[in-house]
Amino acid sequence: MADDIKLENYKKSAAKILDAWGAKIAEVGKKLAPIQEELDKLQANDSPSDDDKKKIEDLKRKCAELKKQLDSANVELHTDFMLIDIPPAADEKELVKLPGWLKDIIKRKGLPLGKNVSIAPTIDIDFKKKKVKSFGVKITF
Repeated sequence: MADDIKLENYKKSAAKILDAWGAKIAEVGKKLAPIQEELDKLQANDSPSDDDKKKIEDLKRKCAELKKQLDSANVELHTDFMLIDIPPAADEKELVKLPGWLKDIIKRKGLPLGKNVSIAPTIDIDFKKKKVKSFGVKITF
């Protein structure tokens, strides 16, 4: 019974970490969406002017800066997840559900990053040691 409470506390901690990460990602997403939209419009032009080419390069630079912010947020997420411990006596049947539970939380949050951007969490749990071996998020543009 006490281990169930510890596992619930772990889930609450994980949810808080994901909320903080989601806020950072959403902020970057709000900045990224209009930049990506404008970049798509400019790149659709078959014969861009010199000004358009400069604008395209500037927008690509801005996208790269935002991607660095996403990468930084993901490193923080990974670090935060490595710092919280899974309860050592947690039931393995419940632990098997954790990766799906985490993916479901991220999916339900509906992190808006704009079109052509996807997020997929990756988690690897060592069930014997009851430790998170790795946790990350794959973001593709």
